[in-house]
Amino acid sequence: MKTISAIRVLAFSMAVGQALATVTQGISDEIFNRLVEMATISQAAYANLCNIPATITTVEKIYNAQTDINGWVLRDDSRQEIITVFRGTGSDTNLQLDTNYTLAPFDTLPECVGCEVHGGYYLGWISVQDQVESLVQQQTRNYPEYALTVTGHSLGASIAAITAAQLSATYDRVSLYTFGEPRTGNQAYASYMDEGFEAASPTTTRIFRVTHTNDGIPNLPPADQGYVHSGIEYWSIDPFSPYNTYVCTGKEIQCCEAQGGQGVNAAHVTYFGMSSGACSW
Repeated sequence: MKTISAIRVLAFSMAVGQALATVTQGISDEIFNRLVEMATISQAAYANLCNIPATITTVEKIYNAQTDINGWVLRDDSRQEIITVFRGTGSDTNLQLDTNYTLAPFDTLPECVGCEVHGGYYLGWISVQDQVESLVQQQTRNYPEYALTVTGHSLGASIAAITAAQLSATYDRVSLYTFGEPRTGNQAYASYMDEGFEAASPTTTRIFRVTHTNDGIPNLPPADQGYVHSGIEYWSIDPFSPYNTYVCTGKEIQCCEAQGGQGVNAAHVTYFGMSSGACSW
C-alpha cells in the first residue's frame, strides 16, 4: 500500500486553511498500544473473537437473526473493564443496513435533542438493545468499579458509537474506540457525542475514531446528506507506528477523508497490519 507522506498531509492542511484545524504527528506508546488492542478485538470479531488478548473473558454473545448484528460483551479483569464489541459487515443482510442512509430520529436516547442517526444502523441497534443493556447491567452490578468500553470496525464501529451514546446516559466512564467508522449521525448527534465524551481535546477525549490511510468508508454516507463525524480522529499511515499516527481535530475535512478513498478498499479491511477476521496476528 502506498505510504502517504507527512509532507502531503501538511501541504493539504495549508491548502484548506481552517477546514482542517489541527494535524499533529505522533502519539504516545501508551495510546498507540491501546488503539492496537481495541483494533485486535474489533478485527477478531469477524471470526468469533479469534486471538484476542488472553486477559479477556467472553461473557456472552449478542445476536439478532433479523438484522444479523453480531457482538459480544467481554470482561478484562486486568484492566477492570467491561468491553462491548460489534462485528462489521458480514452478510447481505448487513449490506442492506449499510446502504440505508435515511437519517432516523435517535428516539431511544431522548437526551440527545434533535439527534438523528444512520437509519440502517439504528435498526441494527434497536434489534440488540435489550440484549446489550441487560448484559451490561448484569456486569456492572457484579463489577461496579469497572469502566465501560465499546468498540467495533466498519458497520460495527457505527453500532458501537450508537451503543456508547446510549450507555453514556446511564453510566459514567464510557469510552469508545472505532475503526473505519462511517459517518453515524447528524450535527446534533455529533455535538452530543463530542460534549458528552469530552472530545474537545486529545487530552480529555473518550472517543478515539481511528482511520487508516485512504480508507473509503469514513467518506460515507455523504456529508451533503446531513452526516457529520464525531470525536477526534487518529489517522494511521503505513508503516504503522506511534510516530505515523496523526491526531486530526478538524471537522469539515478530516485527514483520512481528504485522501479521496472510496468505499471498501484495501485500507478499510486492514488496521495496524490486521485484516478483518484473518487471525494471522
